[in-house]
Parts: sequence; C-alpha cells; structure tokens
Amino acid sequence: MSRAFGIGLGWLKTARGSMPMYCMGAIASVTAYYLMSDQWIDSQRRSFIQKRKAASEQDSAVAEDAVAKGRFSSLVIGGRFVNPFETWRDKTLWDFVRWLATRKSGNGLPRDRQLLAKDLPLAEPHFALLNAFSDKRGIREKKAHHADSGIIEEKQSESPMCYAEYPAVESMSRDETMTATWLGQSTCFVQMQGLNILTDPIFKRRTVYSWLGPERLRPVPCELEDLPMPDIVLVSHNHFDHLDIDVVRKLGDSATWFVPLGLASWFARQGVYNVREMDWWQENEFALDEQRRFTVVSTPTQHWSGRNGFDSNCSLWSSFLVRSSSGSSVFHCGDTGYCPAFEEVGRRYGPVTLAILPIGSYEPRWYMCHQHTNPEDAVLIHKDLRARRSIGVHWGTFMMSDEHYMAPPRDLALASIKHGLAADEFIAPQFGKTYLCDIQQKEEQQQEQQN
Repeated sequence: MSRAFGIGLGWLKTARGSMPMYCMGAIASVTAYYLMSDQWIDSQRRSFIQKRKAASEQDSAVAEDAVAKGRFSSLVIGGRFVNPFETWRDKTLWDFVRWLATRKSGNGLPRDRQLLAKDLPLAEPHFALLNAFSDKRGIREKKAHHADSGIIEEKQSESPMCYAEYPAVESMSRDETMTATWLGQSTCFVQMQGLNILTDPIFKRRTVYSWLGPERLRPVPCELEDLPMPDIVLVSHNHFDHLDIDVVRKLGDSATWFVPLGLASWFARQGVYNVREMDWWQENEFALDEQRRFTVVSTPTQHWSGRNGFDSNCSLWSSFLVRSSSGSSVFHCGDTGYCPAFEEVGRRYGPVTLAILPIGSYEPRWYMCHQHTNPEDAVLIHKDLRARRSIGVHWGTFMMSDEHYMAPPRDLALASIKHGLAADEFIAPQFGKTYLCDIQQKEEQQQEQQN
C-alpha cells in the first residue's frame, strides 16, 4: 500500500499539481490498491472453494467427517481470514454508499418511551434460581441489585409476577434443567449442569464508548456483578456489539475465554491470558470437577471481524457448541448469514438441546443477507442443528439495520408456523427473563442419533 501511495504522490509531483491534487492522487492510489487487493482475494477465495468442492466429490475414500471438515475449514488469503462458502459475497464501498443513500430511518421507534417499554418489557432475572444452580455467587448480593442504576422501579412495574408459574427453586435439579437468560443483543447467561456460560458480553449503554455508537433501546436488565460468576465466556467475534472491553477487564482471568483464532493477542493487551484460541472444528475440554466435564467446539459461521478499519478479518469468527459428558448441549451462534455448514454441525453434533440464534439486523436483505440471518434463516439453522429449543437474540437492543424494531419476533412467529415448529420450540425471549429448558437424557439423544 505504501508503494501505491508513493506512486500517486510522485505522479502528482511531476505534474506540478497543487496540494489538493496531491491528496486526491494519494486517495485514488490507496482506493485503487484496496480495490485490486479485494478483487484478488475474492478470486483466490473462489478458486479455493472450487478446489475444495472438487476434492470432496472425487475422494470417496476419505471419511465423510474429514471431507466436510476440509470443505468448511477456515481459510486465510493474503494474511486475512475469508469465508469459504459459496453463499458469501464481499461488500464493496459502493454497496455501502448505496445502502446509506437508500436506507430507511426511524425503524418505527415511538417517541413515547412508555410505548417502547410496553413493546420491549424488562424482566428481572430469576436470581434465586441462578444462584441455586451455581457453585459461584455474583460480585454483589441480590439485595444490592441496581440500587444505583435508577431502573429498579421501572423493571418491577413491568414484570412483577414473572416467575409465578415456575416450580419452587428447591424442587428443581440443575442436572435436569438448563437456564437461559437473555440480557440483550447476543449476550446470554446460560447454566448447564453447574456450568455458568456467558456469551458475547456487552453491558454498555452504547456499543463503542459511553458517548459513541448506537444506544440501547432499553436499559440492560442487570449488571454483570449481579450474576453468578461465569466459568466460561464464549466470544463469537470481536465486533463492538459482541465484545465489551469493560467486561473483559472486569472478569479478567477469573473466567476462561473461548475465542476464535487471532483474538488471544487482543486479550493479552488487556492483561487477560486465560484464553483458549480455537479454529473451526477444534475441540477443547473444560472441567468443573472430575464428574462434571464439558467439551467446547468451535464451529463455522459466515461473517467477518474487525474493531477498526485496519484489523478487518485479522481474526476469525466462530460459533460455539458446549456439550456436557451426559450429552446435553448449548449452541451459541453469534452473527452469521445462512450457509451449508450448519447442516454439517447438526450432523456431527446434533441434536442440540438449546440453540441461541440471531434473528435481527437483516434489512435491507440485499445488503444484510450474507452476514445476518433473518428469522426464517434462523429457523432453517434451528432445523439443521436438530435443536430441541431455540431462543432468538440479536434484536431489539441496538438498531443497526432497517427493519421495524418489532419485526423480528413477528417474522419469527410466521417462519415457525411456515416450517411446522411447535409454539414454544423457537421463541423471541423477553429481556432479562430466565427461561427453563429440560435437559434431554443421554440415552434419548443416542437413540435419536442412531435413528
């Protein structure tokens, strides 16, 4: 790039141009460099895809798992990760300009905050249950919950009887019941047989800094300190709305961080080293004790990474599956467009007990379809994974696309009916509410896998 920049300046200097012309030439040179580089990477990517596809079709002697892993393994070209899927298309600068020029405004958001609170009510997590299912406690006790946040009165008035229909805490077993609490965007607190899992943590009011980035439509249902301490944190990619630097610094090495390739160095710069960097299809063991052992699997998704314009795709993006030794499992998707890899994930690791799938940020479809699923795509992933239950996340938190703010749950309901899902099989959860999911026994799972 520096050579192209110099050529542009040299040409203008010999042409005795003015300073504005110098700048225009430099910008043109850099733009031309990036356009040529992107075209070269895309041509190389397509060539790799075709080679992998041909190899998988010709080599019948290779095991099916190895063939699939080869087709859907991570791919690096020119020092950057790229999507090895035919369903992906890189966006150009002109695509972005076209979207900005034609995008809708407002997302249907009401000016009356009370109407917004009615459509997107907050619930207080079931702290008694979360603490009962955990070996660990939160940094501060429940009695101090949101004493300084100014929203406790609002939340109490919105959902005072949120758990009246639930069984008594003392009658439930963490070996038979999984809990899932959605905290906004893709941040979920999940408990599975004593394991506390936090996904794509962000507790900020805005995505980037306290003064920069899209603002939450509703307050966060609770703070990190109110939850039982997580044992593991799953980070799908490093976008600001999926990785909160304040959470990284608060938790530090007290939790084990599972991240895609290329992210460990970023964590090291924050002083965090209890990090396990994983490539697609890689498996990693995690144990609470001798009896409670879990396998964490990094699985493919179709997306991209970057926290600024200089680190685009320098790290990988990933979904994660966590499976207990008894056979129950939770799948955290992160951001993705629909791609054929999910069918392979379901074949190798399904059926999944609980899937956390994105259902928002999908309009306009021509621009978003390659990187974000709409509700119908999410239902297809649910079916590919053979998930028993799914919850739809990544909606109603930060508005970064063009659909109506209440379109995701409506479109999910329609897609569920279209594809024959049961009423409670795939839900759009309420902010902060703790949901229960019965853990399928190992014997039942093995029988279904055999069938």
